[in-house]
Amino acid sequence: MKKLLTSALLALVLSINVYAQEKTYFDENWEKTTQDKMEYYRETSPKGKLTLIKDFYKDGKLQMEGLASDTTPNNEVFDGKVTWYTPEGKIISATTFSNGKQLGSSQSYDAAGKLLEDMVYKADGTFSGKSFGYKDPENEYYYNSITTYENSSPVKTTIYDEDIKGIRYETIMGKDSNYETKYYGEKGKYLGSSTSASDSESTLVEYYYNPMRVSKLEKHKSDGSIKEGVIYSKNGKVLQEQKRNKKDGYKTTYDEAGKKLGHLVYQYDKANDTYSPMDGEDYQLNYENTLVSSIDIYKSGSIVTSKYFDEDGKLSSETFLKDGSTQEIKYYTPDGKLKSTLTYKDDLPFNGTAYEGQNERQFKDGVLVNLKAYSEEKKLKSEKKLNAKQDAYDGTIYDHKGVILYTFNQPVSEDGNDDYSFTAQVVQYVKGKPVNKASVKEGILQSGKIKLKTANGSKEIERSGKWVMLKVYNADGKLMQDTKILGDAGNDLFYDENPTYILEEHLHSDFD
Repeated sequence: MKKLLTSALLALVLSINVYAQEKTYFDENWEKTTQDKMEYYRETSPKGKLTLIKDFYKDGKLQMEGLASDTTPNNEVFDGKVTWYTPEGKIISATTFSNGKQLGSSQSYDAAGKLLEDMVYKADGTFSGKSFGYKDPENEYYYNSITTYENSSPVKTTIYDEDIKGIRYETIMGKDSNYETKYYGEKGKYLGSSTSASDSESTLVEYYYNPMRVSKLEKHKSDGSIKEGVIYSKNGKVLQEQKRNKKDGYKTTYDEAGKKLGHLVYQYDKANDTYSPMDGEDYQLNYENTLVSSIDIYKSGSIVTSKYFDEDGKLSSETFLKDGSTQEIKYYTPDGKLKSTLTYKDDLPFNGTAYEGQNERQFKDGVLVNLKAYSEEKKLKSEKKLNAKQDAYDGTIYDHKGVILYTFNQPVSEDGNDDYSFTAQVVQYVKGKPVNKASVKEGILQSGKIKLKTANGSKEIERSGKWVMLKVYNADGKLMQDTKILGDAGNDLFYDENPTYILEEHLHSDFD
């Protein structure tokens, strides 16, 4: 009898041990797999009415542990505290559940073990607590932050440098969806605040980061106009200051050595409660306040000269005005040499070349005679020249290698800023040889065939009698669509509703 009892106990222990060591294997997507293909595995064991789940990484390090009433993979019903771990053994998340729903405390951590969230969940699914962000300059995150939540909504966010009581700003959300931002400077000195309401005076502060420093401080009237302001360099030097009182105002600009660069005087209009720049130099600084981006020079209330500078702070152009009308623009190379002079007549370009971004426009006696567009790499993308008869433009479109893609002849009467009425005789080239000809009138193909590149592949448009045929190809050249519409019907459609509509911009190879 004793021998039989011992055997029964041994069998029971062995069965429990086998159950405890039973493993389920998963792939990287937590789908069941075989042991040789697994990235994770799971062990389960009974704990009263619940089951203890332990998930492991492939190398046997603990990945998760927690109790559950249902252990179905990807559909577990957890109860109590569940903890997840990194492969290095650090806690990623510790969350409390009740019958599969988050209830109670929950914390999450980053890979370095820093707390990211500390929340408490209620039975209705709402949560309260705090979330944290940490300065990480290597990943272009330049400040620390703490956000407080109540009933799942953020009620306060603090952005700070190293000390939360030091330089910082705090945004507090009100119950009526309005908010207030409070600003603090060095050593936590209170600087002022602004609100989303527009009927009160306010202070606006901007900061440099890493380390955090005040870059701009402005005090505004209730109508949003500036009462006074200061711009600082990163080392705390005053670069610009302005102030406006009941009689007049001024704006003075300095370099980092404290030398005065310019001084602008404002005149106060009591009837309209406005300030107008009258005499002096109005300096605008770039985003980082390190270089001058533009200077407007005023005389007797009017701008007489506007200077513009490139991203390196080099003078790129000067515009000269008289009685508010442009008279002349001078363009300069980065080394300071005069590149072009463009004269104006009746406030319109008259003679010379204009440089705007990547485009060049040449005028003669008020007529645009040449237009060139360049890529970021300074390669010619397109050119339009006025022909000898001055009744049409001859255009050429190039790919990124400088090979001709299209040529076209465009009547002057149809040319202008309204590209929606493109009318031209177009020749398409492949490997430097003409392959297709097309006649386009006000965006509608009248005869011939043309193939155009699109963001997802290409499309081929061909006229066949009263029909316009459309074939659409994907990036691999596979035919995806083959349709046709009546040519006359295109006139009744907006250009974005008609896939066969042709614009001049469609000829440009912007998808290479």
